[in-house]
Amino acid sequence: MKKNEKQVKSTNYFDNNEIYIECIEKNKGEINISESSRIRFFFVMKGSCSFFYEKHFDVQLEKGNVVLLPPRSKCIIDVKNNIHLLVVYLTVDLNFSSDFPFEALTGLDDKVKKTTQKSKKEEVAFLKISKTMFEYLKHMKLCLQDEIKSTEFFQMKQRELLYYFGKCYSKEDLYSFFHPVLTNDIAFSRMIYGIYEKVHTVTDMAKEMNYSLSGFKKRFERVFGMSAYKWLCQEKAKRVFHAITCSRETFTQISYDFGFSSPAHMNNFCRKMFGDTPGNIRAKKMLKKK
Repeated sequence: MKKNEKQVKSTNYFDNNEIYIECIEKNKGEINISESSRIRFFFVMKGSCSFFYEKHFDVQLEKGNVVLLPPRSKCIIDVKNNIHLLVVYLTVDLNFSSDFPFEALTGLDDKVKKTTQKSKKEEVAFLKISKTMFEYLKHMKLCLQDEIKSTEFFQMKQRELLYYFGKCYSKEDLYSFFHPVLTNDIAFSRMIYGIYEKVHTVTDMAKEMNYSLSGFKKRFERVFGMSAYKWLCQEKAKRVFHAITCSRETFTQISYDFGFSSPAHMNNFCRKMFGDTPGNIRAKKMLKKK
């Protein structure tokens, strides 16, 4: 979290360089959310805001909404009216309960999958906070304000939060909400998210994971449902898009930061991935903000 924005009040609990929970308050203006290796849940406890994330412009959130930010993601929150956010960093295994493992969402009927994917493919999926969960969140905020400093406590509360997700929402709603991080092998996908920014090729990734290239490609496609090369391109595209739309860096600097041989190379990459040039993408984002 960048702290140089005026009137941003941030309270958090962290231990061993790991943040577990954060309360953010701001009257008006932008909040830049930096990346984290963890899944994060953003609960809007008060106020309203616009959420700018990857290719998603101006997603409107208000009191009672919760949105998920995948690992290694950045976003900008444009505060419209006195926002109070509670951010939970997931540091425990992603399971709803002993009889409802997270991987069960991958077993949804194909017809349900197609329906939810079609309606949510180009949207940021968010949920309405249930009454039970809202009371839980108020208690969490109170514990933070009372300076309860216990990693064991906050991890226990994370498991409680996941339990409420599993009990308060339908599998279809959970599928849409968790779709950005949904795989059938959480441990493998967590390792991928931990290393992918360090590598430039699928071969490098396989070496980093101590796999043969053929074995790595097979397991990756089985877990993520696409080739490792395609996934790497998509993840790079997300980060490039964020840099173009949410920073003031020159396109020359961005092309250098992401390993392009030249701005022209990045221009071609953006045309292929987004159907437009970096200049037009940035201009459209500024127009939407106005």
